[in-house]
Amino acid sequence: MSHADKDLDELISEALDDEDRKLLGRYAEPPGFFAQIFSIFSGSLGWVMAAVMVMVPIFFGLMLWTGWKFFQQADVILAMRWGLGSLACLQIVLFLRGILFQQIMTNQVLREVKRMELQMLRAQHRDQVEAKS
Repeated sequence: MSHADKDLDELISEALDDEDRKLLGRYAEPPGFFAQIFSIFSGSLGWVMAAVMVMVPIFFGLMLWTGWKFFQQADVILAMRWGLGSLACLQIVLFLRGILFQQIMTNQVLREVKRMELQMLRAQHRDQVEAKS
């Protein structure tokens, strides 16, 4: 986090009252890495992420097997076929891993949007209470 981001966080914190600081303090720290990993299995896309997570080790194993076969071949044409199969499996593994980490990033963005929405609703509620007084 840059120095400017820390200054901005401090300014936002100073603008909040004590109750808001306590509430946002609970949600200020992002969840840990493993909590973020397991959070991708919840929600409407949870089953898709579970299927992707099952496919990653399958294609990784297939990549290792085809790579082993590549180095075992004496014929150049057969070696090229096994090598291309290994490269295709590597591409699939990298693509699927990218899907998983994109979902983690999406969850982080949604979490921050919800925090901002909570702050806006609390400010709106506070303004309505002050207007009635």
